[in-house]
Amino acid sequence: MPEMPPLCLNRIIAPQLPLPEFFQFANDLGFRYVELRNDLSGKEILDGLPDDAVRHLLDVTGINLLTINALSRFEDERALDANLVRLKGLIAQGKRVNCSQIVLCPLNEADDSRSPGQRADQLVTALNAFGPLFADANMTGLIEPLGFSVSALRTKKEALAGISQSDYSGSYKLLHDTFHHCLGEETEFFPVETALVHVSGVLPGKAKSAIIDADRVLVTGDDVLDNRGQVATLLNKGYTGPFSYEPFSEEVQCLSTATLKTDLQKSIEYLFS
Repeated sequence: MPEMPPLCLNRIIAPQLPLPEFFQFANDLGFRYVELRNDLSGKEILDGLPDDAVRHLLDVTGINLLTINALSRFEDERALDANLVRLKGLIAQGKRVNCSQIVLCPLNEADDSRSPGQRADQLVTALNAFGPLFADANMTGLIEPLGFSVSALRTKKEALAGISQSDYSGSYKLLHDTFHHCLGEETEFFPVETALVHVSGVLPGKAKSAIIDADRVLVTGDDVLDNRGQVATLLNKGYTGPFSYEPFSEEVQCLSTATLKTDLQKSIEYLFS
């Protein structure tokens, strides 16, 4: 078996677990990283725990915080002022617990009436507005294109074009999501520009246009997204960063920790063998 790449758990996989138990669960599986979230109903980013308590938990478990996920509709000019306030808060929180990356997700609404040119221009405007915050904090924004048909930023190629035109290109990297790579019908890989890969699988039975986040499960041999092929391509092209499990399905979220552990181990063996 080839050497295992660094692995990460996104908290969406078991949102019901209190943060200390989530850290320990990741550690028990041999994972080095976890991703925090700011969109879990009824939960704060750190479950309301003091920063020093979280830092202690990280020391005890040996877990590292990889990202806070996410600043949504980040490139929507109408939300720019509010997003600057939100991002300042996320960066301040990240710095206090040694989490150096913030995930940036684009507007994903059917009523977005902006032209492609307006979307491209507003992407650069947002990157220039956020750039000083990331640079001053020595942190990185991870741009995650969403492959849904209504998404304002569907491909990594478009994201890279925006990064290259911004004044703070060194403050941004790509997040390759295998689910969105497939839905966006993207064929290009950018391993050098990619800092994180999200993995999740989808089972047969739905047209691609009908697939939603709730269909995202652990990757198995029945996966229709070609996760195994995507992972192999990224590794063969030189990607060395973490792979983070991010299944949104309630079927996965409701599994017992024992079953989830077993299923994760099977998925890891399939995906990386």
